[in-house]
Amino acid sequence: MTKIALAGLAAIFAVGAWLIAAPFVLRYQPAGAAWAAASRLDIETGAALAVAGFAGFFTALAGRVRELYARPARNERGALQE
Repeated sequence: MTKIALAGLAAIFAVGAWLIAAPFVLRYQPAGAAWAAASRLDIETGAALAVAGFAGFFTALAGRVRELYARPARNERGALQE
């Protein structure tokens, strides 16, 4: 997975986090009031995006770690060790 793809997954997570926070930051969901439909939709969509971005990022990271462990060990000269 390329750095651009990982950055895209991080951006998806950031957009999801913003959608979760936006109703409260922009104050269109008053404190103590009943949940507005727009607030509920923002939070549900944001949660789905944040979970997808988080899961995708760490799945890609786990794949990279697996690749690192699968490579044969080399000594300081670059030769394969037995």
